[in-house]
Amino acid sequence: MLTTTTTYSAGPTEAKTGNARLDSGQRTLDWLYRAHEEQLALCQELEDIADSLPASVNRQKCIYAAKALGPLIKGIHHYEETVLFPHLQARPEANDHLSTTLERLKFEHCEDECFAEELTDALLRLGSGAAVNMEAVGYMLRGFFEGLRRHIAFEREHLLMGVGQEGML
Repeated sequence: MLTTTTTYSAGPTEAKTGNARLDSGQRTLDWLYRAHEEQLALCQELEDIADSLPASVNRQKCIYAAKALGPLIKGIHHYEETVLFPHLQARPEANDHLSTTLERLKFEHCEDECFAEELTDALLRLGSGAAVNMEAVGYMLRGFFEGLRRHIAFEREHLLMGVGQEGML
């Protein structure tokens, strides 16, 4: 289950996820695993919303998910792109294949953030009771959470295996 979120204004060097537990301090590999768990919990919430369409929509859940979505995604992507990816590239076993993979993941981050913005708007409309195309919103929800789950699985299975805490702050 997601923890309480609040709105933060991130400074130029530090992105906030909007999640009090994740924003509490050091960004380490443990932080990333907790952040992945938060993303997966959000995916479950989004799946629950999709499953409730069209007749049993929990408007509060839609608004909560909408508010959590952008800050959580952006905060994690910031960590990965400014801490994790440079750390991986600095390792002795890094090669051109890794650089290509990291560039693809950065592109996926950009796509996910844009998709999250559109989904946030749709969830806010749904949560406010405004008329929405339920089929389109369901399709958006499923596309987003399935893609995010695949992205996290790839990172865990291919990037994070054998990565230690050294230099991960």
